Amino acid sequence: MNHSTLIKTLLCLLCAFLLLGCAAAEESYEDATLTFSLESGFYPEAQELTITCNVEDSLIYYTTDGSMPTEDSQILDYALELGDTTDLPNVLSAIGGTCPEEVYAPEDNVMKAHVIRAMAWLPDDTYTPVYSATYWIGADREELYGDLPIFSIMMEYDDLFGYENGIYIMGKAYDDYMETDGTPLEAWDYPANYQTRGREGERQVTVQYLPAQGEGFTMDMGMRIKGGASRSNNHKSLRLIAREEYGQKAVTYPVFGENQRQDGNGLVEKYKSITLRAGGNDTSFGVIRDPLIQELATGMAFTTQATQPCILFINGEYWGLKTLTEEYSDNYVQYNYDVDNKNVVIVKNGELEEGEEDDMLLFEEMFDFIAQGDMSDPANYQKACEMIDMEGLIDLTALHLYIFNKDGLFENNNWQLWRARETDDTNPVADGRWRFLGYDVDFCAGVYDEGKTHTVDNITEVLLTPAEYEGRHMALLIRSLWQNSDFQRKLLTALCDVRNIYFDAQRFGEHYTAMRAVYEPQIPDTFLRFGPAWVAAWDPAGHADRQLSSIATFFSNRHMRFPWLIKKIFTLSDPQDLTVFTSDLSKGTVLCNGRPLDEFLARKQGFTSMYFPETPVTLTAVPAEGTVFTGWQAEGYTLEDASATTIELTLTEAATLTAVFE
Repeated sequence: MNHSTLIKTLLCLLCAFLLLGCAAAEESYEDATLTFSLESGFYPEAQELTITCNVEDSLIYYTTDGSMPTEDSQILDYALELGDTTDLPNVLSAIGGTCPEEVYAPEDNVMKAHVIRAMAWLPDDTYTPVYSATYWIGADREELYGDLPIFSIMMEYDDLFGYENGIYIMGKAYDDYMETDGTPLEAWDYPANYQTRGREGERQVTVQYLPAQGEGFTMDMGMRIKGGASRSNNHKSLRLIAREEYGQKAVTYPVFGENQRQDGNGLVEKYKSITLRAGGNDTSFGVIRDPLIQELATGMAFTTQATQPCILFINGEYWGLKTLTEEYSDNYVQYNYDVDNKNVVIVKNGELEEGEEDDMLLFEEMFDFIAQGDMSDPANYQKACEMIDMEGLIDLTALHLYIFNKDGLFENNNWQLWRARETDDTNPVADGRWRFLGYDVDFCAGVYDEGKTHTVDNITEVLLTPAEYEGRHMALLIRSLWQNSDFQRKLLTALCDVRNIYFDAQRFGEHYTAMRAVYEPQIPDTFLRFGPAWVAAWDPAGHADRQLSSIATFFSNRHMRFPWLIKKIFTLSDPQDLTVFTSDLSKGTVLCNGRPLDEFLARKQGFTSMYFPETPVTLTAVPAEGTVFTGWQAEGYTLEDASATTIELTLTEAATLTAVFE
């Protein structure tokens, strides 16, 4: 080999070595990470936090106010001293201008946390992702919040409170209205920054979810103000949305625990969006109406939402008690029913929520046929049953009437329904029928009158008397269907089922007591944080006690009086007592009108209920695997065939039935 060839060879080897070195360096930068010496959480004493990068010669920038670090942020060249956070001065909670009705700010300092956000500038002039953590110092989590999970949201100050575009305040939109018009309006009707909806009203945030036990998650999401009239409250609901552009298409963490899919096929594994509800109409009252009713109504023929109480902090500042709630969307339908989200149409309060513009024609065709047609004609009613999930509508109507919902179907508000655009014979819910989604039932059960409307007739006016409704009002659909005798019978039976099964006095008491025990300790501090001022200054704990007790007042009396109320409204015969037992629950159970009775049959007194002669009751015996149903034992009732698995009862006097299994 001559010198020229040798030199060329050496140069090639050198270039290859340099290229490999660059590639290795580039690979190491791609794997660059930051490490926080402390995990997010609660610490009894002051702590020292160090943040390190696994790439030498990197520079770490950090912030402590929730904002994203930039090159203009502080440079970390020492350990951070994290001091006591229990008495830091208020920042965000001291800001007014979030409600037209009341300027409120808490007098005392609210709970705080340190929020630390950091990124590293690398030698190749690139940056690591931003890492975030939350630390409470000098506070006892269990003492403060028990087992409740905590959300820590970090975001840019201006995105929340900026005069031009901050989504939590009245801001420029309100001032512009007052300057150009100024006509007094209801609080919820004023133009305001927080009225901005859709993507325009969405801001990117970092969400850290910290359960009491186990690991949580940290991810970037979009955040919007959620709700209708409640947007004007100081305490607002927030919607969190996962998007690929923020990093992840969905939340893949079990934020609702063992949350069963609506189709019964296992657990929900993904959530596209979730809501942190402040309570809506119930925000300054009992708070638990919506989650309690959603829980009690689970199992009815319409869809209900999973809920979970939680505590929220924004930029390290206490933001009160919230109810984490499933959010309906096309993705929700896909994750719960295996219907492709691109094939899902959702209509909410008469407007297209999900789908294509032409999909409204599907809704309008259905609505107009039912609302304008003669539903007393069996053929027309049968066609209507092929267009909508009639059992779901009947159950939702019965629920709204029983709980005395004053902002629901008969007010043409807070209703949603969905269908699959293209049918799929392999999926029973993708049959093209419209199905109902239940939500937002907090304006009920005497929320503004201490639960004293339990005996009021809220049915005659909305269902039975002549009335004028504009547009495609949901009341028109229900009133038209009421002309059909089969619909009438099923709705009357459903009204009894709601009272006898889902809001059975003992069942209600158990769910109410358990939920109240979790929520009540957190409600007074939330009143102190958001008002109203008269409650915060007077007796927040006493107010919470009275308002929570009013819920029990309404439902205990509603259960007792409801049969006699509907007897009077619909001119029915006297209701009759029906008691159902099983000889051995381990060997078999019973369905009442298709609804499981297991939890009632486990009681010593069995299933106790009241039905009318005009509302026949269907009982079905269901033997366990390896057992046999041998017949019914009846007291006070003569059965035509005591061996029939399914029997129909027309009650003219009290009766007791026992399903016998061997």
